[in-house]
Amino acid sequence: MNRADLLALVDEARRAPSVHNIQPARWALAAPNALVLYADPARRLPVADPTGHDVRVSLGAAWEGMTIALARRALAAAAPEMVTASAAAPAGAVPMAPVARLAFERGAAPDPLAEAVARRASYRGSFAPTDAAALDALERRLAPTGVVIVRARARIRDLARLADQAGAEFLLDPRYWHETWNWLRLSPSHPGWNRDGLNADGLALGGIERVIGRWLMAPAPFEWMRRIGLAGALVSERARIESAGALLLFTAPAGEDPFETGRAFYRRWLEVTASGLALCPLSVLADSKRANQEIRRAFSLPPGRRLVNVFRVGRGPAGFPARLTPRLPAEELILD
Repeated sequence: MNRADLLALVDEARRAPSVHNIQPARWALAAPNALVLYADPARRLPVADPTGHDVRVSLGAAWEGMTIALARRALAAAAPEMVTASAAAPAGAVPMAPVARLAFERGAAPDPLAEAVARRASYRGSFAPTDAAALDALERRLAPTGVVIVRARARIRDLARLADQAGAEFLLDPRYWHETWNWLRLSPSHPGWNRDGLNADGLALGGIERVIGRWLMAPAPFEWMRRIGLAGALVSERARIESAGALLLFTAPAGEDPFETGRAFYRRWLEVTASGLALCPLSVLADSKRANQEIRRAFSLPPGRRLVNVFRVGRGPAGFPARLTPRLPAEELILD
């Protein structure tokens, strides 16, 4: 495999989702038939994700994205071979942390979800009315995967309220919002607008929302808004959640390596995309211990599974996704 081949693979694998779109995955060619996945330690969320769980989920999604890209080229990926942190990493200004080695060989059939990769994106606006037939088809498609589908309107409204309450918990810590602000790009003049983080297009913000957001969502004025009790209304997603045709409760086996959880996470998202629907993660419902426990009780999740995330799902607008999520250039994700 030469550099041009690697560049083409990384260009496709970089479409995988990552928490806050921080894109921690880096790749290096280790042998003619092997790659090594690295984590960029500068791309993390020490306040929102102190244990590194969500970053590891993101790395698992990147791995799965690479296996799909390999399969498109008739290359079969072996199971991940986890790499110890003491393994040598390519030289660079920031030392990279090796995660896993990916060996591959000829003989793979194309992945059935490959066609959905280029269309997968998060839709953060309000959904159009979603027909029951589309939701029925999605439910059949996801039945074997352990995803719980919530379609009752009363329950969706309850979870929308719970999401706002859970969000308010995190707003109590100014450090959390300061970290979040560092990954927001509310103006096209921001240097990261087309590169990473969450930009105003991806957040589905209107013109007035963008102007207000640039002023009121900056850490200092946002903290003032929080102190007088208005910050919650500024970031509320309740109306958008209630527009969903359904909510999906994504679960994983208790004790599973978050890396493996990330692989499944990406595939479930691609399943939704392949079904013709759009989704948006509601991570706050899983991250809040109180909300997580309340959902587990309300939906009788088995003791052997944990709630990893909640998605709102529905019909996106015509032409979605007109713009794909910003991504770092593939060239920057390859280590020499």
